[in-house]
Amino acid sequence: MLNKKFAERLILLIGLLSLAFFVNLRYLKLDYRFENFFPAKDPDLNFYYDFVKEFETDNDFFIIGVKNEKGIFKQDFLTKVDALTDSLQKIKNVAEVTSPTKLKFPVVGPIGVISVPYLHVNRPELYQKDSIRIYESQNLVGSLFSEDAKTLSLQVKHLPNLAKPPSDSLVLAIENTLQSFGFDEAHAAGKIKGQYYFTQQMVFELLLFIGVSIGLVAIFLFISFRAFWGIWVPLVVIGLSVLWMLSIMGFIDKPINLMTTLLPTILFVVGISNVVHLLERYIYELRNGKTKKEAIKTSFKEVGFATFLTSFTTAVGFFTLNTINIVPVKEFGTYTAIGVLISFLLAFSLLPSVLVITKKPKIAAQSNDGHFWTLVLHRLLMWILPNRKIVGFILLGLIGISAAGISMLKVDNFFVEDWTINEETKNDYLFFEKELSGFRPFELAVFSKDSNQTFNDYNLLVQLDSIESALHKTYQTNFIVSPLNFVKTANQSLHGGKTEYYALPSSEKEYKKLKAKFRNYKASGLNTYLNEKATKARFSSKVIDYGGHQMNLLNDEFFEKINKTIDTETIDVQITGMPYLVDKNNKNLSKNLLFGLSIAFAIVALLMAILYRSVPMIIVALIPNILPLALIAALMGFLGIDLKIATSIVFTIAFGIAVDDTIHFLSKYKIELRKHRSRLYALKRTYLQTGKAIVVTSLILSAGFLILILSQVTSTFYIGFLISLTLIFALISNLFLLPVLILFFFMPKRKKLPLA
Repeated sequence: MLNKKFAERLILLIGLLSLAFFVNLRYLKLDYRFENFFPAKDPDLNFYYDFVKEFETDNDFFIIGVKNEKGIFKQDFLTKVDALTDSLQKIKNVAEVTSPTKLKFPVVGPIGVISVPYLHVNRPELYQKDSIRIYESQNLVGSLFSEDAKTLSLQVKHLPNLAKPPSDSLVLAIENTLQSFGFDEAHAAGKIKGQYYFTQQMVFELLLFIGVSIGLVAIFLFISFRAFWGIWVPLVVIGLSVLWMLSIMGFIDKPINLMTTLLPTILFVVGISNVVHLLERYIYELRNGKTKKEAIKTSFKEVGFATFLTSFTTAVGFFTLNTINIVPVKEFGTYTAIGVLISFLLAFSLLPSVLVITKKPKIAAQSNDGHFWTLVLHRLLMWILPNRKIVGFILLGLIGISAAGISMLKVDNFFVEDWTINEETKNDYLFFEKELSGFRPFELAVFSKDSNQTFNDYNLLVQLDSIESALHKTYQTNFIVSPLNFVKTANQSLHGGKTEYYALPSSEKEYKKLKAKFRNYKASGLNTYLNEKATKARFSSKVIDYGGHQMNLLNDEFFEKINKTIDTETIDVQITGMPYLVDKNNKNLSKNLLFGLSIAFAIVALLMAILYRSVPMIIVALIPNILPLALIAALMGFLGIDLKIATSIVFTIAFGIAVDDTIHFLSKYKIELRKHRSRLYALKRTYLQTGKAIVVTSLILSAGFLILILSQVTSTFYIGFLISLTLIFALISNLFLLPVLILFFFMPKRKKLPLA
């Protein structure tokens, strides 16, 4: 490779491959599906899919909220709502619109069953009677009508499984229609709306992160090398790594999703570490008078193995994300790990080839001895050596602080926080939290264990009523739809529409009379809440976003209540739905996190054991990198940042990256010892020669991850913020704690250390 002709041929080959990869980028797609974040190969997920097939999904809807500050019982306002309903119904792919102005209840009269509207839009003289009837109906207040009588809600059901183009068109059509009516306040929320804005945000942030990453890395490289050569060489190597990885994803039909939008930024900042370490050593050798070929050979020989180890441990850190049972997180970990290895291969093929054919950099003419970094690092080491006891006491104090903070850390997730991308869409969701019963879907499945008993039988309906009562009391929601609604509405209609009869018949005898009266009546929509054999029933609701932690407690409370009132020998009850699956994922995070970290710790420990055959060296390698993780966990506890999908992956990623500097340091220390240096002198040379690369790469990595705080996506923001802080903590730990640990475990006991 040090032959110029061979280097030129290799560069040509890599160039042709890169051109092919660039052309292949046209196959790269975007994946916006929230369903991918459900737990993979989980029995509850399979149950959910079967449930959706039998009934319907809990996500094919829009909720629209319109507010009138003067109150909803105003003719001009109700006329506009009625016109809005008609306009929405005409939009392509809208299946059904449930609107307060179209809502009716059946009444049994002399001529049969007639439908009476809850709201007589064109007869304001009846508004007072309408309002009394509505606010005496427990199933309407909090769902379609707000408690303060200023907000109405419309439920827009759209066709299921819409592809992206028609779903995007539907979002725009609904929003444009809503805006055209000029309500005092209007909000719309739904899954496909979230997907629409997420897709736009993914494309924007993908381009933003790539652009800012390039600019940021270029600035740090210029500060480090003070030469154009030191900018374009690393950027080409790392840029091609990103290009190759994205192209490979397109070729194997793996689209960019919310997680993998981070991949280019991460590869840029992680991959640059290898290049900087190699170039720093290359320039150092040139300054010591070696020829270009000798400098390249020495650099790749002495730093190469450490660079391989750091790439391997970084890849392991990402690959351990496969312990989290979520497909996008698994794929993110796998493809980023592959990208890190591709970056390593290019650093050891393209980089030396470029160095061979380019001129010796002018920066190499500077002296090593008077270099700014050498002076700073020398002074820092001279302070650390005699003050290592102070560093030890600080370590103990940080351990105590970490323990206190970690005790405050909790696993939690909020629907609004995790699925909104900006203040406007977040306000849409919060509107339904504040004015109505909430937006978060809640689904419950109830089964008859005995095929001879169905939910058309009175005794099972009584048990369903107990379940509904427990739902009301536990989750504080009025918006519940189940087979009971149809029975209660029929009973109400049989008694002249009086609201006090919106209940189950008082006896089985009365129920049989009701069934006889409505024998030939086909209730619209019943099939989405009761299966054909009437052995499975569905409860569907909207609840406040209490957060995953509180929802798990409420779920336990709910089951505790119903187990006292229902016959568990005849019916079975199971919670399902998208939010429930997400909550379940987060509930298992602690176990997944500890398992993934354990794998990463074990692999690093094994590497240290193989390289040094020393148990103390394993401790020396792990402590400076476990401490930053503990500090971040403590910080999360103190700041109230919950442990969830996004924040949990921070620990394995950060450890895999942070341990790189420790490996470079210890590898150099081992090389110095092999040259028969004294342990103290070997430590000094290691600190001075690797120190700059450690500082520069840590700052690049930290600043690179800090770019992610520009994201409108809360999860991405936390990933960037927390990993960036972890890497800064790891840098400080490596500069101050690592030398002290080496002194403690490996230096001979002396009364006084020679510092020169």
